[in-house]
Amino acid sequence: MAAMVAGLLMCIAGPAPARAQEDQKPKFGPDAVPITRDADYLRSAPAPDYWALSPFYVPQTTSASCSLASVTMMLNALRGLPAQASERLVTGRHLLDRLDDDHWRAATAEDGEGISFAELERYVRRSLAAYGIDAEVEVWRPRDASPATLAELRRILAENERSADDIILLAFDQGTLTGDIGLGHIAPLGAYDPATRRALVMDPDRLWYVPYWTGDARLLDAMLKPDRADPEGSGLIRVRARRVSG
Repeated sequence: MAAMVAGLLMCIAGPAPARAQEDQKPKFGPDAVPITRDADYLRSAPAPDYWALSPFYVPQTTSASCSLASVTMMLNALRGLPAQASERLVTGRHLLDRLDDDHWRAATAEDGEGISFAELERYVRRSLAAYGIDAEVEVWRPRDASPATLAELRRILAENERSADDIILLAFDQGTLTGDIGLGHIAPLGAYDPATRRALVMDPDRLWYVPYWTGDARLLDAMLKPDRADPEGSGLIRVRARRVSG
């Protein structure tokens, strides 16, 4: 689970105070379908992003490290499996050490404050540079839930689904999708089925969830969820790799 406080995207992987009173509550609400119940699209379609991400699907390791887990998955998916035995995969710890950024380290530590959507963009760019990945970074922040905005989101998701050379990181209100308490979160997009208009969220909150499908209109709602310091909500970051140099 995650929490958004003062504009910061926090990823609280722990029980909510009211959870003991909700033992009989379903794991997912009506707007999320776990991959364990529906994997038909992944069996019938190429789903390049899913197959690029799934070998490197990792959990957040602290209550506030959804950003770190998501960027780590993105880097590994874009780099692919290294050819040489001496080359290591990207891990969250290795990424923090390579960037040597005290703010991100503190923000993603246990009980850390998390990072803002603007900071997420900055760390995506710095992480790509640190691993020699030449990529275009596109930031999309919806301003409303109009038909035109939803159409634009669908265009981005459908276009992204065509290749494994681009990965989308979603910043959204987790509870809007899962039916739990409303909390800010970051996760990679695993796939998009344009026929059913559903997106697969590769949620790093592995203490509570597995990947789940949600409708694109509901995903837009989750991105637009206001926060006290950021009333316009969050959005997505699309990373399109041009060349991997190492």
